[in-house]
Amino acid sequence: MLSKLAPVLLLTSTLLSPGAVTAAAAPAADTRTAIVDAANGELGQGETPPGSNCTPYGPCEAWCAHFATWTWRQAGINIPNYGFTGDIYTWGQGKGRAHSTNTGMQPGDIVLYGTGPQNTDTSVHTGVVVAVGNGKITTVEGNASNAVRKFGPFDPTHAKAAGRPGNIYGWVAAQ
Repeated sequence: MLSKLAPVLLLTSTLLSPGAVTAAAAPAADTRTAIVDAANGELGQGETPPGSNCTPYGPCEAWCAHFATWTWRQAGINIPNYGFTGDIYTWGQGKGRAHSTNTGMQPGDIVLYGTGPQNTDTSVHTGVVVAVGNGKITTVEGNASNAVRKFGPFDPTHAKAAGRPGNIYGWVAAQ
C-alpha cells in the first residue's frame, strides 16, 4: 500500500515554480503546509531586471500582494492575483476569513501591514506567516528590498518596532 501512496506524497511535497500548474489542489489538511512550502521555496527570488518590479508572480508593479496570493494559489486556494494588499483583506472579509487583530495567526495565513485596507497609504505591505511560536511569527514577504525574504521571529503586536514597514492591522486565514 505504501508504494501506491509514494507518488501522491511526492507530488504534494514538491515545490512548484511560479509558472507551474498543478493537476489537483492539495487536500484541505495540507493547505497550510503547501502555502509555507511555496513561500519558503521562493526565498531569494528577485526582480528581473533588478529594480523593475518584474517577477513571475504578476505584472511589473509593486508585488508583495501578488506574491502572497500566488502562494495561496499554489495550495489550491481560489484567490485572485491581487496587486493591492488591501484587496486581500477585503476578499477575506467576503469569505469570513479576515481578522482585524494582530494576534492569532497560523502558518499559511497572510498578514497585512499598515492601518487598514482603504488605500495604498493605509495598507502598505503584506507577508505570509511561515512559523508561529512563543508568541512570535516568522513571515516570508515578496518585494522586500526587491526580493522574497524571510523576517522573524518577531512579536506581531509590535511589527513596526521589529523593522517591518508598519504594524499589523489584520490578517486573512488560509482556512
